[in-house]
Formats: sequence, structure tokens, C-alpha cells
Amino acid sequence: MEFRKKPVLVDAVQYTPGLEDGYACYVIGGGRFVGYHDKRTPVPPAFRKVPAIKTLEGFHEISAGDWIVTGILGERYPCKPEVFAQTYESADGPPHEDEAHGLIREKYAYWRENRLYGWSAADGMEYTLNMLGIKIEGVNA
Repeated sequence: MEFRKKPVLVDAVQYTPGLEDGYACYVIGGGRFVGYHDKRTPVPPAFRKVPAIKTLEGFHEISAGDWIVTGILGERYPCKPEVFAQTYESADGPPHEDEAHGLIREKYAYWRENRLYGWSAADGMEYTLNMLGIKIEGVNA
């Protein structure tokens, strides 16, 4: 069975130093992992530190270019740039096709229920598109 991810809005910011919650620490020279340190506590100079964020599963390392995504319940998780580009699109642009169709159906149903101003169906569709800020240009009648 295949599933399509529902369109939800998330906040995301590309990682820059200072956005980490703490650091994954490794012994310098030996590379052995010693644990995570909160960024408010000093990291001993013998450790190499890698930025990390707190997630529902614990700390996850992040690096330059990674995205820090905040989900609908406030949970945070890292996302590699190539996965982010294939999974997310800007919400500032036009709505996703399924979302746009849903909005058009919803507004048109509202018009049909209320039969605003005695308009025709074409007037109702024009009203619907105007309410959504959608312009259709160059359509042949």
C-alpha cells in the first residue's frame, strides 16, 4: 500500500552556529564518543564537539547545510538538504495542487449553499477564485 504525506505547515531553518542545543563530544585523537553536553555547560578542551539538537529520540548531530524542522507538535528534528528539497516546498508560494482543489471546493460549496446575490454558477466560481486570491489569465471562453 502506498501513502501520500498530508500537507502540513512546519517551521524550518537552515542550521547556523548558535542554533544547536548542545554537542556530541568525541575524544580528540581517539575519536571515541563520550556523550552529549548541553551548550550551557563547558566542554572539556580534550573533546572535539559536534553540534547537536534535542529530538524526541534524544540528541542528533547536525552539520552545515542541515535543516532544523519544527513539527506540528513542537518536536524538532534534523533534515539533510537533499531530503528537505524533495520533501518540502515554500508555503509562501502557490498552494499544493491537492490543497488548492480542496480550498476551491470548500469556497464553491459555501457559495452554492448561500447563492450569494443571485449569481450564476460562473459568477460563483469567479467569487470563489477571488476569495482565494487566484487569478486565471488567458483562458479561452
